[in-house]
Amino acid sequence: MGKVYAVTSGKGGVGKSTVSVGLAFAFTKLNKRTLLVDMDEGLRCLDLMLGVDKSAVFDLSDILMGKEMNDAVYEVEGTDGLYLIPAPSAVGQIDAFSFSLFAQLAANSFDAVIFDFPAGMDFSLYTSLPKDTLFLTVAVPDPVSVRDAAYVSKRLCEFSCSSRLIINNFKYSLVKRRIYRNIDDIIDSAGLQLLGVVPNSEELAFLSVNHKLKQKGKPMAAFLRIAKRLDGEHILLPNLKKI
Repeated sequence: MGKVYAVTSGKGGVGKSTVSVGLAFAFTKLNKRTLLVDMDEGLRCLDLMLGVDKSAVFDLSDILMGKEMNDAVYEVEGTDGLYLIPAPSAVGQIDAFSFSLFAQLAANSFDAVIFDFPAGMDFSLYTSLPKDTLFLTVAVPDPVSVRDAAYVSKRLCEFSCSSRLIINNFKYSLVKRRIYRNIDDIIDSAGLQLLGVVPNSEELAFLSVNHKLKQKGKPMAAFLRIAKRLDGEHILLPNLKKI
């Protein structure tokens, strides 16, 4: 059975979907057959970010209504083992029971499954995921986002869900000038164990245009560190200047 991850955030606009895509790229670099599932009904974006929007005919709702999973799984061009299931184009198409069956099937079919959930406090489908699902809470280093991450952490504990923190859009120069908070303060305020830090990058901002990441760029290096930690490797956090 593959490992299952649920990417979440309290506040929108923190780059949650970008983190999901970057992490998926990193898993394929580790030779893991990886499935990305867009859970943002009505506001899906992963098909655009990965360049499969023109070929996508079926989506998650079709699978939940009985269509074979492979009919709605789209291989991402230029990758070795990365696949996407788009979110339904309309809201209200995902029911908890059918989704729980699908989630288990996906976990049995891939080495890594990443569910990219919409931002916000709707946790209604979280308990439909396999029990050993690890939640990845994404935040940026501003006080509002960190406070929201803390609230997500509290709610996940109430659901007995394990969670780790990913800090996105990190810019050392702003921390040095005390505009952003330092890493230790963010960890303490969020109440979550840090999994990794992703740098502020123009490359990530244009992911929906380029549909790929540079293999030796700083963003890919950051996502690879996260993926390797999730795979059980002991990877130290680099000097913050070099993230």
